[in-house]
Amino acid sequence: MSDQNSTSPAVASLHEEQARQRTGKEDLQKGLEDTFPASDPVSHTTTTTATSTSAPEEEQDTEEAPKVDEALAAVKARQDTPATDHAMEEVRALRSELGRITESAQEALSASARITRSEIQSAQSKVIRQVRKRPLQALGLAALMGYVWGMTR
Repeated sequence: MSDQNSTSPAVASLHEEQARQRTGKEDLQKGLEDTFPASDPVSHTTTTTATSTSAPEEEQDTEEAPKVDEALAAVKARQDTPATDHAMEEVRALRSELGRITESAQEALSASARITRSEIQSAQSKVIRQVRKRPLQALGLAALMGYVWGMTR
């Protein structure tokens, strides 16, 4: 059964594709070796940490990070004020945020109420048009609905 002359075309195609892929990898590997030969010296890097500065403090530029300075000033100002003042500030901020949220919820509610009213009016006008267009059909439907409702009571 392992007769090589009777291999299916799919198996032969698979073997050919695998052979092509292997040669492609060799070309890629050769190209990489030509570009980056093994004889290149290993690069040596060092990592510095921000534990100390090499320049004296008076030579450092304070204009590099103005936002950091502002944040530090705000933190220092909070530390200088009593805790009750800070708590009152937080309460005021929360109240104003609650007011904004309430306004936005009221706007959304009024918008959805307007949309609902519009949809109800549209459905009502469609029903009125259909009743006027086909009054006998509407009368029969109403009688059927009344009969079903009466049977369920």
